[in-house]
Amino acid sequence: MIIEVDHPKFSAVELRGGALMVHCMQGEPRVLRENVQDVAVTVQGSLLRIAAFMNQDYAWFLSGEEELSSERVELGEPYGGGGRLINDGLGNSHLFYFVRQSPGSSSLLRHQRFTEQWSKAQTVSANVFGEPWGFSVTWHTDQYLHLAYLAHKDQRLLYRVYDLEHGLWSGAVAFSGECCSYPQFISAGELYLFWLEELEKTTLKVKQKAEHWSESITLSSGEQHAAVVGYACADKEWSVLWGEGSHFYQASFGQWKQPQQVERGDFEYVWRVQGGLTIPTYKGKKEVQVEAVREEVSAEKPPEPEEQVQHTEPDPELERVRRRREAEQAQAQAAFMEQAFRTLKEWESLKEEVRRWQQELKPQPPLDLTPLTSRLERLERRFLSWQRAQEEEKRQGAASVAQLERELFRLRARLEELEQQNTKPRGFWQRFLSRV
Repeated sequence: MIIEVDHPKFSAVELRGGALMVHCMQGEPRVLRENVQDVAVTVQGSLLRIAAFMNQDYAWFLSGEEELSSERVELGEPYGGGGRLINDGLGNSHLFYFVRQSPGSSSLLRHQRFTEQWSKAQTVSANVFGEPWGFSVTWHTDQYLHLAYLAHKDQRLLYRVYDLEHGLWSGAVAFSGECCSYPQFISAGELYLFWLEELEKTTLKVKQKAEHWSESITLSSGEQHAAVVGYACADKEWSVLWGEGSHFYQASFGQWKQPQQVERGDFEYVWRVQGGLTIPTYKGKKEVQVEAVREEVSAEKPPEPEEQVQHTEPDPELERVRRRREAEQAQAQAAFMEQAFRTLKEWESLKEEVRRWQQELKPQPPLDLTPLTSRLERLERRFLSWQRAQEEEKRQGAASVAQLERELFRLRARLEELEQQNTKPRGFWQRFLSRV
């Protein structure tokens, strides 16, 4: 991953195979950190600021104009993806990232603010859809931070603002109740929010904020799925670009009803820090080639004194480098276009097949379970009656046994009494009368 920056000393920040590198205007790239999982970049004036996320409960914050100092930032919990680093208009930086609520569940979106030191982590919202493309945040001239993110359960598009003075986030407002993806803020005079919405076809939509947010406007035609959305800024004029099937469109901000069909091969897709915010950008192919030639020539040839840098004829070395770069760019662009269109076609075919399955799949009619439930109820009543009869018989039997035991006890007492009477000695008159 390469993120281009507009800085007098550095041209880009790259994360390659866990190695975090910074590309200088002159010289070879420098390795800043190893074993880095994710990176976020912004530029504050002449300061380059980088957040390097490890697979730990902390990150490294690097900042400087030429030499980058390093500072450890405590996250509190293991990093869960989605790192963003943006600037506000007051010289502060803001760090956003996910932490997992539990394995396989939704995420917590956290926010930390850097003035002279980092604040403690603040939870913006729970139950957030925890994919890196699932939220966007930016600073606007109304002195607020604006956040758009997706709910975990149904991917509804939600919106909040942050008051820097009080350090509080507002409640959530629903911007769309449909399944959404790839929200992206662009602050260009007014504030714009773009996102993709899953309807019958994937559509590109936008909201625009002057004093209040406008109603959502659909940019794509709806005939094919909208995809590969990016943004371009040329001479301070912003436009949005997107693909629909094999076609590619560009619409200037505010002129939503007048999109122009352009050639995808005329643009290169890059990540770039623009206005303190890292956004997906489409750059014209000629612009890319000029920048590449300028960087390669400056790296291969030392700068000459001003009085010697006057040529009446084209520099053969510059022409050679330019032709070689054009050939490489053309080859890479062709391979990229072939892969992109193949992937887009496969994705559209898959979505059409899934939609066809959903239409053809008819659920079985529900079974009538009334006879079975009636029979079960009858059996249950008979079982309860039998159980009660058994309990009554058991109770009566226990009473009979108790009565019999009492009778036996009285009989045994009577027998003992009679036995005692027979064992007593008889008197004279008893013996005499018994003989008579």
